Amino acid sequence: MYILDGKVEIGDYVFNAVHGVEITKSVEELSDTAVIKLPSRFKIRQNGERKYTEEAIKVGDKVTITLAYEGKYSGVEFKGYVKKISPKIPIEIHCEDAIWLLRRKNINKVWGKTSIKEIVQEIIKGTSILISRYMEKQNVLLDKWIVRNANGAQVLESFRKDLAQTVFIDDEEKLYVGLQQFTNIGETVVYDLNYNLVENNLEFRSAAERRIKIKYNYMNPATNQKESIEVGDADGEQREFTTSVVSDKKQLEAMANAELEKLKYDGFDGDVVSFLIPYATRGMKAKLIDDEHPNREGNYFIKKVVTTFDTGGARRKVTLGNRL
Repeated sequence: MYILDGKVEIGDYVFNAVHGVEITKSVEELSDTAVIKLPSRFKIRQNGERKYTEEAIKVGDKVTITLAYEGKYSGVEFKGYVKKISPKIPIEIHCEDAIWLLRRKNINKVWGKTSIKEIVQEIIKGTSILISRYMEKQNVLLDKWIVRNANGAQVLESFRKDLAQTVFIDDEEKLYVGLQQFTNIGETVVYDLNYNLVENNLEFRSAAERRIKIKYNYMNPATNQKESIEVGDADGEQREFTTSVVSDKKQLEAMANAELEKLKYDGFDGDVVSFLIPYATRGMKAKLIDDEHPNREGNYFIKKVVTTFDTGGARRKVTLGNRL
């Protein structure tokens, strides 16, 4: 039998009992987030003083969430900062990972020929954030990059929107900017589709069924001339991207193929729901076992995990990405 345990640390206070916690981690979102539900008042154990939660907790307070099954598992599931306090009943404490720090850093700078890595180093300068070791495997070159009165998070968001880069702070609290396939952290979680799941919301589809075409455009800012790269199925659903900072055709093609790889494969779409164990996080490999359909067994990239923890139990909703 699993007995729920854990604690939530916010600023100077430690809460050993909360109404609920929801943690979202995704390679498709800029930041990890957490929502903590607390009573409107709490008592300090040392002296019995009662405090109003919304007065005691402040925006910017550090947050650490540890979740556990007594005697079986304990892990730090989230580290970040209080972003917003919603005075509901129960009170909701909205938290964000270290991207919160970058939202408070203003940047004004013009780069000539540069790289994403060089810009990222400028974004994180003066903070505690480091660059992920997985980012060392790649370095997108840019013809020019201009930042006018934007915060660090907005610059990172432009990498996601304009250059189709995956951007997030990993569980080592390091910033990753690059292609999604290089975020695989080399760890595996195993799911038996007929045994250790609370829910199975998966649908099997072949690559042939996934008709996709990716079009990547380079728009020359000086002449307004456009060059395009297309990959995938000529009759497929088109996803189009445009950039004015990457002119190299090989690099454009690599970016287009990276998008295609995420969308076109033989395998499952959807999610599975498990208990708190086995542990899973985004960037891991999910190995699926199915004795009834062994031809459908395989390994999948985990792109999103939503972890919930309340009086009703603990669950992980694991959303699968492309087949590995």
